[in-house]
Formats: sequence, structure tokens, C-alpha cells
Amino acid sequence: MPATPRAILACVALAATVTGCALGERPTLLDPPDTVSVADTGNAAIDDVLARLDSVDSGEFTASYSIETLFGSVSSTALVVVDDELGRSVTVTNDARAVRFLDDGSTQRTCDLVGSTCEQGLNDARISDTQLPHRFYGPAFAARLRADAARRIADPVGSSTDIAGRPAVCVDVDVSGGTKTYCALESGPLARFVGIDVGIELTSFAGEPDRSAFSTEG
Repeated sequence: MPATPRAILACVALAATVTGCALGERPTLLDPPDTVSVADTGNAAIDDVLARLDSVDSGEFTASYSIETLFGSVSSTALVVVDDELGRSVTVTNDARAVRFLDDGSTQRTCDLVGSTCEQGLNDARISDTQLPHRFYGPAFAARLRADAARRIADPVGSSTDIAGRPAVCVDVDVSGGTKTYCALESGPLARFVGIDVGIELTSFAGEPDRSAFSTEG
């Protein structure tokens, strides 16, 4: 039976705790936002994953994720939909909230699906309990990977695997707090992340957009 994101995180957390005590370093919960310029790092294994994450919004898809946030023990699900006409929808749901981020290229809204209310702009504070920005599925984690590439303490290790029935490329990056694993589908979106603070796993993927995800009602 494959390990769940929660089980993987528990192992990573234990290793990180031991390492943190030895080095006196505490894990960083929020890595840099998705404002890092698109550029190669010079390492083939890392750049292979980055090339996919950087291209994530170039085609239509529907992707579902499970998210395990270690700090606070928050379990969430996410639905990401990119549609050539309607734009982008990201929905994050857990016991405390159901929030949808909508961006059609000209208008951005953050919607509370429980109360059927929306505010202008894309407000990541609405999902702060996940320790993730809403664009975790591509740009935000491309920025994280570039930051980790700059502070790596060993040679990254690349690999390939199938995730949610789709081919993916992965890289393990050793940093001072432990090892982080980044995987992206051949078609672009993040497929897996295992880190000190959070674990993300793609659970399903389709090459067609689910247009019902653009509703502002739950």
C-alpha cells in the first residue's frame, strides 16, 4: 500500500525535528511567493521539473489534490481548473472553510462558497491554515523550488514515476532542514510535494476543464 501524504509528512517531521535541534534552525512555513523570474538553475534534474511547473497555465485541465498541513494538522482538498475561455479556478476545502479563487484574466475574486459571498482580488489569507498560496499547483512551487535550488547542500536526485495514473518527473532536494521532494506531471501541474511543513498529492487529473468549478455557490 503506498504511503499517504500524512504518513510521509510524519517521517519528514521527525527527521526535521532531530536536524533542527542539532543545527538550531527552525523550518520556514512560507517560502517566497511566485514572483521569482523564470530561469534555469543549471541543474538538469531541477530544471526538468521547473520546465513543467512554469508551463502549467498553457493548457486546459482539471486537477484534484489532497493536502496535509503538518502545523495544526489540517487536512484539505483542492480542485484546480484551467479553461481557455473562463480562466482559472482554484477551490480549497477543509473542515473550516470552502474558498474559491477565480481569475478570468481581467477580474479576480475570492469567494466563500459556504456563505455564497465574494470579495475582489485574490486573498490567500482566506486559506492561511493550509500554509499555501492558491497557486501552489504551479507558479508558487516553481518559486519554492528555485529558492531550494539556491540553498541546496547536496546534489539533487531526479527520478520519474506515475502519480494519479499519469507520468511525472521528480527531484529530491536536500536543504539544511531535510529533503524536499517536488514532482510535476509531464503536462505541467504539480503532482507531489513532500516538505517539512506540508504534503501535497495529486489524486486525479483530466485534460478537460470542469466548468462547474467557476460557480460562486457551493
